[in-house]
Amino acid sequence: MDLDSILQKHQVQPGTTKVINIGCVRLEASRLKEGWHLETIDNCPNDDIALDEASALKDYFQTGKSNSLVIAPALPVKPMVFKGSGLNVLPGQKITIFVKIPLTFQIYFSKVLPENLLREITYKRMSNTWFGEPDSGEPAYTLGSEYFLDFNEIGINDFEAICPVSVKNSANDNLNVQRVIIRDENLTLYKNNNQMVTSHVQIEYKGKDMISLVDYQYSKLFHGEKQEILAKPRNSAGKNVLKLNFHFIKNIYRTE
Repeated sequence: MDLDSILQKHQVQPGTTKVINIGCVRLEASRLKEGWHLETIDNCPNDDIALDEASALKDYFQTGKSNSLVIAPALPVKPMVFKGSGLNVLPGQKITIFVKIPLTFQIYFSKVLPENLLREITYKRMSNTWFGEPDSGEPAYTLGSEYFLDFNEIGINDFEAICPVSVKNSANDNLNVQRVIIRDENLTLYKNNNQMVTSHVQIEYKGKDMISLVDYQYSKLFHGEKQEILAKPRNSAGKNVLKLNFHFIKNIYRTE
């Protein structure tokens, strides 16, 4: 099922069921008299990977008389951690890379309103990770190490968004990008022609012992002349620049 046929208002009459295929998730939405029974089924049974816990669903929702079910795109509920692989930024230099972020799909009844949200599901299983020190870090999803240097060369499927990330090295030493966190809760999701693109993440690195600055911006270069917003940031309070953005694996040497 293509993305346009998923991201719409689905009309389901009482006593009937509509099947919506979202990647490796098969959603069966059954409309009852005053509610919905939603069930998800593994659409890729031969991949030896069980349906993600966040996407496992077999619940009834009492919602009233609306026969409409709306599916909207969103970004993952936890931040994503990019693991650099041979990526270095010399002092005074700036690099822009592009990474792929898998989408989450929000299921609403009647209208896209916070109080009408029934459940969120992901189209594939995402691996959990930990960002930061063991006693002061935070849970996240792993994004892997794949990146692109040219916006026009990155190929995405219908269930992924492009995330532009710029890193400026304002320190005096070479920056070896080991692990950088992308805080999805601060990102807006835009549509540019047939592509989905997140906010432009701009990070200024000032050194290992300094807090790096981060900003999330709209860019005509990546988002087009007209702002077509598909999803607003989850974090309505705004940007949080005080959290850790880079994490460097500490080398422990044994001395005799």
